[in-house]
Amino acid sequence: MVTSKNDCSTWERRKLRAVGLGAALLSLLLARPAAADKTDDDARRAEELFKEARAAIDRNDYATACPKFEESLALVRRAGTLFNLAQCEEHEGRLVTAMRYYKEGIVVLDPGDPRLAPSKKKLAEIEPRIPYLTIKPKTALPKDTRVTIDGKEAEAIGVAVPINPGKRTISVLAPKRTEEKYVLEVAEAEQVEILVNAGKVIVEPPPPPLFGPRRIAGIAALGVGGLGFVGAIITGGIIVSANGRVEGGCPNVQCDTAQGYEAAKLGKTMLVANAITWGVGIAGAGAGAVLLLLDGKKKGQEKNKPGHSFVVGPGFVGVEGKF
Repeated sequence: MVTSKNDCSTWERRKLRAVGLGAALLSLLLARPAAADKTDDDARRAEELFKEARAAIDRNDYATACPKFEESLALVRRAGTLFNLAQCEEHEGRLVTAMRYYKEGIVVLDPGDPRLAPSKKKLAEIEPRIPYLTIKPKTALPKDTRVTIDGKEAEAIGVAVPINPGKRTISVLAPKRTEEKYVLEVAEAEQVEILVNAGKVIVEPPPPPLFGPRRIAGIAALGVGGLGFVGAIITGGIIVSANGRVEGGCPNVQCDTAQGYEAAKLGKTMLVANAITWGVGIAGAGAGAVLLLLDGKKKGQEKNKPGHSFVVGPGFVGVEGKF
């Protein structure tokens, strides 16, 4: 039997396909147990956290219980965990959060679940207790202004939004402006409206002068010193020249010619001038160097700026901060 090259190629392709299919099937079979193991581990850990949270509630330790319920819920979302977390948040006064967990738990329950009716009743009791806050700007806010409530972005401006009762801090953050803060004491079921403004414009300080008074004085002193050195060089040259004429006109110390006498007189005068110019040069250079060194040092420290915030509560308005 004769086999053509085309038949061999077809056979090889079929073998490769079969091997590839087998490898894919093997990978799938191996991956399923791993995924199942992870799911089982998450379920076990979620159950452990749930039990730890319930034990904390039995000790009246709600500060520990609420985060553990949240961790358990992040692993496995169960109606029981949602309702327990809702009760925990309600106990801590976070009514908005409690309402959201009750609503989510009610949605996942089957219609015939016995927990449905009491959960709806609890939700109906919580909703009327929730306060609402409306934030309105007195004037148009600058572009890219952010308004936060307790550090989180406000859901809406100019619209009533549900908030948890208690002390709330509203911040208005506008580019190139100071932060404006408003502190509110909000009671349950209260409808609060607050007018806000952007902070004051931050005035950029003018750039420091290229040359300050001390630097200018230092440069001037260096200039005087330089002139002194130039004068010393010139007078020194005159002295050397006069000395040569003195040696020619006064061979025996006694000056026999008028030219020798004048040269000797000029030399004495230039000696005084040379000493003075050397002194001016050294003093000017030294003073200039000191002034420039002092100008390079940093002076003082920035003082803390005073801050303030408005405090608004039922029946009062105040200001708190440093003045």
